[in-house]
Amino acid sequence: MTLTTMEPPRQEAGSRCDVLVLGSGIAGSSAAWAAARSGARVVMLEKLDTPGGSAALSAGMFWTAPNFEALRDRIPLGDADLGRQLVADYPAALADIRATGIRVAAEPQHGIMTYGIGYSLDIQALLAHCREQVLAAGGEVVAGARVLRLSHDDGGVSGAVVRYDDGTVTEYRAAAVVLATGGFQGAPDELTRHIGPNADRLVLRSNPGSTGDGLRLARACGAGGTKAMSTFYGHLLPHPLRRFEAEDFLPYSQYYSDYSILVNRQGRRFIDETQGDEILNQALTFQPQARGVLIFDDHVRRTYGTAEPFPGLGLIDRFAVAVEAGGRHASADSLDELVAQVADWGIDRQTLEDTVSGYGAAAQAGGGLAHGVPVAASARAPQTGPFYALEVQPSITFTFGGIRISAAGQVLDPDGVPVPGLFAGGADIGGLSNYGYAGGLAPAFITGRWAGTSAAARAAALSISKEN
Repeated sequence: MTLTTMEPPRQEAGSRCDVLVLGSGIAGSSAAWAAARSGARVVMLEKLDTPGGSAALSAGMFWTAPNFEALRDRIPLGDADLGRQLVADYPAALADIRATGIRVAAEPQHGIMTYGIGYSLDIQALLAHCREQVLAAGGEVVAGARVLRLSHDDGGVSGAVVRYDDGTVTEYRAAAVVLATGGFQGAPDELTRHIGPNADRLVLRSNPGSTGDGLRLARACGAGGTKAMSTFYGHLLPHPLRRFEAEDFLPYSQYYSDYSILVNRQGRRFIDETQGDEILNQALTFQPQARGVLIFDDHVRRTYGTAEPFPGLGLIDRFAVAVEAGGRHASADSLDELVAQVADWGIDRQTLEDTVSGYGAAAQAGGGLAHGVPVAASARAPQTGPFYALEVQPSITFTFGGIRISAAGQVLDPDGVPVPGLFAGGADIGGLSNYGYAGGLAPAFITGRWAGTSAAARAAALSISKEN
C-alpha cells in the first residue's frame, strides 16, 4: 500500500474517531500504529504537507542505553521511572519492528553517543508501515492540518479543532488525543524563555513544524511541566554556513569533536571534550557568542573525522565538507603556526597558547585538570601534523523538556494527576533525557507506543461505558 495521505474532510464539524494523533513523526506514527493494532479507529494529523517529521530526516539508528544503570550514569537528572520503563520495553519494541520485515541490522552497534547500543534500520519504511497500518484499519492520515485548540467535555479532552491549508476549519471528536508534535525547537520565544539569551543563535537542525504546539495545547488543558527545559539535543556545525538544508544535517555534523580540543571565543576550554559531541553542543551554547573552535591533528581528521558514526552515513572527510560549506578554518604544519592563524580570528593568542599547551601536558600526564577544566585519562593531545582548526556553532534537533507524563503515556497535571483523554509521546514529553541524551528514534517510538496503547484502552472503555 503506497497511499499515505488522504484528502481531508470538508465538513465543518462532526468528524469522529477513537484516537486522534497529532503529529506523524516516529512518536506519532508509533502511537497511531499501536492504537490501530488495539482496535481503535485512528486519525493521524500532520501540520506540514508531508508526513514523517524529523524522523524522516534521521540516520535511522534505533538506540538507547544498554541497561538502566548505564542510563542513570549518563543521565542522572533524568526521570527514573520513565527511564526504567524505556530500557525494559526496548527489546519488545525492536522485536515488533523486526517482525514487520523492515530492514533492521543483524548486529548491534555499541558505544553510540559514547555509551548506547542500537541497530540501524530503514526509518522511511518504518514510518510508511505505521501509516499503512492505520489506513488498513480504516483510519486516516491527513497532512496540511494545523490544530487550533483541543476540545473538552465533562469527561476531559474530547478532540481538536483543525484548520487545513486551504482555510477550511473542522472539529474532530475523539475519545482520546495523543500529542506527538515533536518538541519546541522551532519556537524562538520558547527557546529563549527556557534556554537563555543565546538560544536565538541555535541553528535549527530539525523539521520546521516542531514549534511547541504540543506543549501549548497541553498547558491549556492543565498539564504539568518537567525538568530539563533548558537542555536539548543537537550537534556542532561549522560556522559560518553558506546554506543549511535538510540534506546537510548529517554531513555537516562534527561528530568527532570529542577527540579534539574545544575552546570558546576567548581561547579557553570549558568542558571535558570526551563527554561527546551532543554534550559539547549544549555547553557551547552558553559560551560567549555561542561560538567555538575545534583544534585537532591529522590523525583525528583521518580516523575519527572520516569514520562512519552510524551505518549508512558513509565515509566522508567532515573537515573538508565543513570547509566547502563555508566554515572558517585554518591548517598549519605546527601547532604554533595554527594558534597564530586562529588568533587572527580575534582570539587572544597568549590565552590560546596556554590552553593548548596546558591540555597537552595534562593529557600526557594521563589526565587531570588544565586551567581548572578536566582532561580525561583517554584524552590525546594533537601531535601529528598537519594541524587543523574549525570554527563551530551549536544546533538544536529537539528539546528535552516538555509535558509531564506517566510511564503509561498519560499526560499529568502539576500534581501528578492524569488529564482525562490526553496522552503524549516523543519530543513533546519532558524529563526522559536531561542534558544527557537517551536516544531519539527508540525513545520516541517506545513512548509513542505507551501513549497509543493507553489512548486505545480509554477509547474502548468509553465505548463499553456508552453501551452499558
